[in-house]
Amino acid sequence: MPVRDTFGLVPPWAEVGLYVLFAPFAVVFVVGLWRRLSWAGLRRIVTHSSGGIAAAIGRFGRFGLLQRRVAQRPRGWPHLGIFLGFLVLLAATTIVAIDWDITRPLGFRVLIGQRYLFFESFADAFGVVFVVGLLAALIWRLVRLRSTGPDQRRIQYQFLVLICGLLYLGLTGFVLEALRFIIHPVTWAGWSFVGVRLASLLSSAGVGPIAQTTYEALWWTHAFVAFSLIASLPYTTFLHSVAAPLNLMAQPGRPQKELSTPFDLRQLMETGEFDVKVGATSLSDLDSGLRFALQACTNCGRCDEVCPAMAMGTALSPRRLVQALRARLLAGLTSEDVLARNVVKHADLWACTTCAACVEACPVFIRPVDYIIPFRRQLVAGQQIDKRQTEFLANLSRSSNAYGLPAEQRNQLAAELRSAAGSSDE
Repeated sequence: MPVRDTFGLVPPWAEVGLYVLFAPFAVVFVVGLWRRLSWAGLRRIVTHSSGGIAAAIGRFGRFGLLQRRVAQRPRGWPHLGIFLGFLVLLAATTIVAIDWDITRPLGFRVLIGQRYLFFESFADAFGVVFVVGLLAALIWRLVRLRSTGPDQRRIQYQFLVLICGLLYLGLTGFVLEALRFIIHPVTWAGWSFVGVRLASLLSSAGVGPIAQTTYEALWWTHAFVAFSLIASLPYTTFLHSVAAPLNLMAQPGRPQKELSTPFDLRQLMETGEFDVKVGATSLSDLDSGLRFALQACTNCGRCDEVCPAMAMGTALSPRRLVQALRARLLAGLTSEDVLARNVVKHADLWACTTCAACVEACPVFIRPVDYIIPFRRQLVAGQQIDKRQTEFLANLSRSSNAYGLPAEQRNQLAAELRSAAGSSDE
């Protein structure tokens, strides 16, 4: 009868030893995750998000599980393969643990008979998807590394280490399966179509005499790498694997129809409390949802690719802005005056056109515009603006356009600009 023998090829003490080894890694993971997420008030953020909890779950399904924005781009397919493969293999590992640690002592096996055979084939198929996606991602990042700016290098190296770690897990998983068939041949090995072929190759290479020793060594290193990746999650860019799905549920994923107001005059009149803060100088002045969203950023650069200000050669880079704020958040510098310390530069803030193209492009629903507006308001409130910016704001207030033109001339200006653009293209 086909059945999953989880600890059948390791010493009897290995089962307890594995859980003892995992304990410190689990503590590091839980403490780190608590530090990153506990302050955000995620339940309130998600339940009060656009459309409520039902819409939040829908966004999680469409943009989290199905990866709609990621899959729309050619280089998004490796990530989709990694994501789906990882989910399936994680689910498979969980089922194995339930089968061995919970149902087996109760006298019932989940992974037995035909169920187990289908399980093996399904896991092998998505294991291939996982490995292929990782190889494509590794090649892409190595090719791109030389052209990566200094501000991106650190996070790119983190991604390379993460990819290599996951690739090691994927490949050693197949090798362990192959060694299991060499040490303990079974008639149903063909259902594990990758493992059985790899077992044939390893047998031809003369691995048989050292198969048991190799299996035990790989078994422990496989576990150690897996535990290390789990423990590092809250402290590295891999944090986005938790923060991004939560942010997808919390944010609407589309530009706001109008800018938010810094205060409600009617409420001020009712309370008689006129001590209000118009803009923001630090992360602590921002809404907790905006601060939490910074942790979801993967530094992918899709916002830069669609930013018109970036295309025109201005100082603004939505990616660098978000990453600078993210670094301050993770360092615990939430009360630091980012304007005074020049973490957020004035030129960057004024270069933004608030078109929200970055919001539409971000695969994890980060909203760079929502960070820029509060800081820009602070510059206005503190009169940290030059003559040109003063005229710009006066024109907007007086004529509802940046040029101060009468309403009847705005259509004429738009036509002239379109004509000029057409001439330049020719």
